[in-house]
Amino acid sequence: MKSIFAQDSRDSSAVVMSGIADLMTSLAVIFILLLVAYVTRAHDGNADPARSRVMPTDMTPSFDPRHSPLEDKRPSVHTITVPDAAINFEFGKSALLPAAETFLSEAMPHYASITCGTGGREVEAFVIEGYTDDLGDDIRNLRLSQDRSFAVLAKSLEVIREKLPWAYECFLQKATANGRGKQDLLRNDAGHLDRDKSRRVIFKIHMRPT
Repeated sequence: MKSIFAQDSRDSSAVVMSGIADLMTSLAVIFILLLVAYVTRAHDGNADPARSRVMPTDMTPSFDPRHSPLEDKRPSVHTITVPDAAINFEFGKSALLPAAETFLSEAMPHYASITCGTGGREVEAFVIEGYTDDLGDDIRNLRLSQDRSFAVLAKSLEVIREKLPWAYECFLQKATANGRGKQDLLRNDAGHLDRDKSRRVIFKIHMRPT
């Protein structure tokens, strides 16, 4: 009986982990495809000319599962760093630029569909975090990053309410926006501070605990 129970437990665990892996893979693939489409428009001259000079390598998103879906423990938080070229702001301001609004208009319905659809039962929260560089006053940077993260959330909710109304209430309940200021500054390979990459928006997908 012990072996049968153990086998059932392993089978159930495998099903759960497979579902989570499929969910996170879908999130990552959708994100990358949307960025590729954005880069294509930029090089065709349809996006902001100032942003069209960004090289494709700068547009690669960072996808960081804190725990691999293949591990015994369920993944708890998955992090996707959105390049500044996709969600951008004027220096020292929190209003979304047109290119950022376009990106969110295309991306967020996909994320809301996955977060609030059938597979979204495993998603506990969708967190938007804003970061600044090290320039300026710390308190002002905290407020600026908070305003920027709220701008992303507000635009996301606006888009979802218009394009995917069935997911609006669900996403509203799961989504939050946090400003982190100059915390977790990024550095280049030489160890020098990279202000451009430090100014960023991060999506964190929190999975439900077992």
